[in-house]
Amino acid sequence: MYLLFRYHHIMPGEYEKMGFGERTVVRAFMHYQIEQMNEEAERIKRGA
Repeated sequence: MYLLFRYHHIMPGEYEKMGFGERTVVRAFMHYQIEQMNEEAERIKRGA
């Protein structure tokens, strides 16, 4: 939830008002974004 607010300016109440399907898609996108951010952090850490 924090990442939605921090990076996408979606307030918790706004997220809660979304329908089940929309929340499912948003969560999938956030998981993907976290995965990409972690991979980028690893590349930076390795110096590549």
